[in-house]
Formats: sequence, C-alpha cells, structure tokens
Amino acid sequence: MIQDILKEIGLDEKEITVYLKLLHTGPSRASTLAYQLKLPRTTAHNILLRLEDNKIVTKARDKNTYIFSAIHPDNLISLLEIKKKEVSGKYDNMIGDLKQYMPELLSMMKTNTSLPNVRFFQGKSAIREVLYDTLTSKTELKGLTNVDAMFEHAKDINDEYVAEREKTSVKKRGIILDTPFARQMHKMRKYSPKSYIAQKWINHELYPFSLETNIYDGKVSYITYVENEFVGVIIENKYIHQMHESVWNLLWDTLPEE
Repeated sequence: MIQDILKEIGLDEKEITVYLKLLHTGPSRASTLAYQLKLPRTTAHNILLRLEDNKIVTKARDKNTYIFSAIHPDNLISLLEIKKKEVSGKYDNMIGDLKQYMPELLSMMKTNTSLPNVRFFQGKSAIREVLYDTLTSKTELKGLTNVDAMFEHAKDINDEYVAEREKTSVKKRGIILDTPFARQMHKMRKYSPKSYIAQKWINHELYPFSLETNIYDGKVSYITYVENEFVGVIIENKYIHQMHESVWNLLWDTLPEE
C-alpha cells in the first residue's frame, strides 16, 4: 500500500493523511485542510510545517495567509535519492572517523590475553584486508603460500600490496608450493626484491593447499584463494601465534637450502 511506502520514507499516519489529501485537492490553506480532515487548525498547520521541512510540501504566500501544495509524486523518488546520498555520505564520514580513533578505542579495551581476537572477512575484499594488515608489522613475516592460486585469483590486489610493502621496513620469508610457475617467478627476481628476503620449497603434489598464511606481530592470518569462496581470517593471540611460528620454524629448518 502507498501508506506503507510513505511510512518507510519517514511520515507518520497524520502526515500521510494530510499529504494524500493535499495531493487530491490541490493547493489549500491550512484551515481548509483542517476542516476537511476534522483536525484542529493548529494541528493541521504544524503537520504542514513538518512536511515542508521534509520537502514533502511547499508553501507560498497569498495575501495574509499561506497556501500549501503537495510535491509531485515523481519528486518523491528524487527526494529519496537525495536522502540516500546524504545517509551514505554520513556513514562514510562515520567510518572514516571510527578508523581514525580505532587505535585509541583498542587501547581502552580490557583484554584477556587467553581469549583470541578474531576477525573474519568475506569476498575478494577479504584478500586486501588481510594482506594490508601485515604492513604495520614490527616483526618479520613468515609466510606459507600457493603462488599459483594467488596469481590466478588475486594478482591485482597482491601487486598493489607488494608495492606498498616495498615502501616499508617489513621483511618476509616464505615457504612456497613448488610448481613450475612459482619457480619461474622466483628466477625472474623482480617480484618484491626489497622486502622478500628468502624462500624454501615444498612438494605441491604431496602437500597441496590453496591459501596463504602469514605469521607476524603476535598474529596469524589466512586467505583462501578459491573462486567464489574467498575468506580471510586474522587471529591475534600470543599462544596461537607462538605455536604457528614454532611449527613454521620447524618446517623451515627441515627444508633444504638452495
């Protein structure tokens, strides 16, 4: 029903009644509408002023009184488009402000070191969120990566990320699935020459996976490089980090040098 739509716009029942009556009768005085709708004149006048504030009606002076007119129904769509942009802009600003004060908010949070802080991300944007989190790391990144899957599904994002990492002091060592493509990329020695300092290889047939793991700064992160199933996870907990780092170190130490 039209009343339901107008309620969604933000009008209450009396405002809807006045707007629809004004739409039906055409330009009218507040006193005329009050008589037709059996409302106190003051009530009708206040409703019209609220509708004017919301740009649902307009008013024009006629001698010593005001004549109110309902906006054309087509203009309701334009009005909603304007409100949509205003709300979108408002939330964009709020998000920006929240990001600015996030470090302060996090510092106020009472934390339990045994309870991990876990953040989940979905969709392709998850790749960017998880990768870019590593750029502030104060420790070396220790990675485990399927380069083929990463290049197939997220080369554009990874290229942007690596370019940003090259501007920082963050260094990375990686354990990589040994494939012809990954070897070719390594031989080129052009990909991340500053920040990527060493790598070792594991058999892709014996130990297959389609993700990237990074261990750093008390955190462990995961990205799945699977079409339509992109998932990112960041776990922040010193004990979980310690275990993953120990396993990674064990693996690194047992793999041959090249």
